[in-house]
Amino acid sequence: MKKLCIFIISNFLFLMVIQSQEISLKYGKVTTDELNMKVYPKDTTAEAVVLYDDGYASYEYLTSVGFMVELQLKKKIKILKPEGVDEATISIPYYSNNAGDRESVVNLEAYAYNLENGKIVKTKLEKKYIFDEELSSKYRQLKFSIPNVKVGTVIELKYTKSSNRIYEMPDWQIQSDIPVINSLYEVRIPEYFIFNMDTKGYESIKVAETSENQTFNLGSDSNGSNTVTCTSRDIKFTAKDVPALKDEENVWCVEDYMSGVRFELNGTKFPNDFYRPYTQTWEDLEKTLKDKSDMGSNLKMSDPYKDEIKALVSSTTDEKKKIEMIYSFIKDHIRWDESYSFYGNKAKEAVKNRTGDNGQINMVLISALKDAGITAYPILISRRSQGRLPYTFPSYNKLTTFIVAAKTTDGTTYYMDGSAIYGGLNMLPINLLVDRGRVFEESESEKWVDLTKIAKNQQVFFLMTTLENDGTLKGDLKTAYTNQLAYSYKSSYQAAKDSTEFIEKFQNANQITVDSFKIEGKEPMSSMVKEEIKFTKNYEVSGDYLYINPMIFPHITKNAFTQSDRKLPVEFNYPYVFQISCSMKIPDNYKIEELPKSIKIVLEDNKGKCLYQVIQDGNKIQLNYRFELNNIIFSQMDYTAVRDFYGQVVNKNTEMIVLKKI
Repeated sequence: MKKLCIFIISNFLFLMVIQSQEISLKYGKVTTDELNMKVYPKDTTAEAVVLYDDGYASYEYLTSVGFMVELQLKKKIKILKPEGVDEATISIPYYSNNAGDRESVVNLEAYAYNLENGKIVKTKLEKKYIFDEELSSKYRQLKFSIPNVKVGTVIELKYTKSSNRIYEMPDWQIQSDIPVINSLYEVRIPEYFIFNMDTKGYESIKVAETSENQTFNLGSDSNGSNTVTCTSRDIKFTAKDVPALKDEENVWCVEDYMSGVRFELNGTKFPNDFYRPYTQTWEDLEKTLKDKSDMGSNLKMSDPYKDEIKALVSSTTDEKKKIEMIYSFIKDHIRWDESYSFYGNKAKEAVKNRTGDNGQINMVLISALKDAGITAYPILISRRSQGRLPYTFPSYNKLTTFIVAAKTTDGTTYYMDGSAIYGGLNMLPINLLVDRGRVFEESESEKWVDLTKIAKNQQVFFLMTTLENDGTLKGDLKTAYTNQLAYSYKSSYQAAKDSTEFIEKFQNANQITVDSFKIEGKEPMSSMVKEEIKFTKNYEVSGDYLYINPMIFPHITKNAFTQSDRKLPVEFNYPYVFQISCSMKIPDNYKIEELPKSIKIVLEDNKGKCLYQVIQDGNKIQLNYRFELNNIIFSQMDYTAVRDFYGQVVNKNTEMIVLKKI
């Protein structure tokens, strides 16, 4: 007991010492306490910690261009472990549109501080190691690595980002994948700009607002200097000891859940002018896209394959068949270049070059479908990896691409995309299977579509097996994969060097020997893949006993959800059904000593279900297994139920039949 008390007191004193260490919030001042810090006591697993993250956003007026929004950022990070050295590699994205809207990054500087022989050594980032890279047609980034960074280093950087996009106040993330000790964001907004603000995430953010006078110099006129003074909102957002929010398995985009602040312009009221509302609804945004953007004009593009499409669909009146034929034709004639776009500009160049991004291919696809008399239109989305579309904060910046919807006269809608190289109708890459897609078509009354539910996805096994005296299992396996599971199968098959490598991977994963292999439906437009395999599997006889998993090809053998609690929701790829029907004949000189118990496991409201049944019929054992994932998004409040559900499913997947020699 005495030793325990000493241990507790020692740790308490250690924490008190750590917490009393000096952390400077002044740029350019690094303390020896910061350099001597070995661990962040509130998260001893942290690889690095943000000592402070300081932002100041305000409006400036330049006589040559007018109002500008300026963000000044300062940041200091302590490296605690070797993995934390990656924090010294930094990217600063910025908007760069040739149409005129653009940002610029200036006054960039960065330093590394190390304690060497009791002295603070400062290493500067040289400008020649700062690289300006193109990310897309509208975004670029500055990328660099701060030199001389190792465990124990404190790094510091600052820069200013200026923007002529005056109707956007920069959002602020107070949370990161490493802890943040101090976060401060101050914004100064003149009375001419009326913003709504919103805090998001789970962490506490303090907000304090005051009014300040602000003067702008508008240049000189005939009367001399021309200045105006207005009242500005000065808002400070502060947060302390913000825990890290790390990406976890089964999360589409962790940034969706990071705590921070965001702004929406409600309207403007300049001197001698009327109030002008600016808050956008989705309908407003769509009208602008239609009437004043490349999206609207591109959708009027004439079909570049007019003659070919006319000949192609002349043989059928079936609308679904027409859609399939046109989709296949376009994918055959324009190869996806593995990039995405939103407006689909220069689509005819993609036709000429026979390669293009998904937006270009989709524009051509829409024009061809319309030419064949099919109703076709875009579904506006943000890819999963880029975060969800907001219902209440519509923004052009959130839109990253679009897919194609084609609707038949009976009301059936089919979904396609130029990047879906392994899929037919309603089969999309996982990154496009979002739960919020905005329908860009005036005639449609339902404006939102959940793309995760556009197809029924199944994997069904039929197994006939015979167990021999020496533990050798001979089996015939027939498997059918449909829709998204077929897409994944075809993707894996094409990723292998050849069929031999694909079979070898299958053998190794399941510890079997494949005696024969046959596959049907691996063509790009196929929605079902059928596989037939004859195989041999060897079980080791242990004395008089033989232990066999009746699943043979288990569904899930490891529970991905083992932590006691979870901060983030659980998001699966898509709903699906996994089903096995297996018949096993056992040898006459064995008897069944023990069978797994049948069970039915159900999540609340039938969000997930697992049926497991093992039946003996003479010298035969029949396994029936069916797993259904009907809901794919679970809140963190549901985490315990999800964890326990998958724990039980894993247990049944790994249970053994015990056979004993007679």
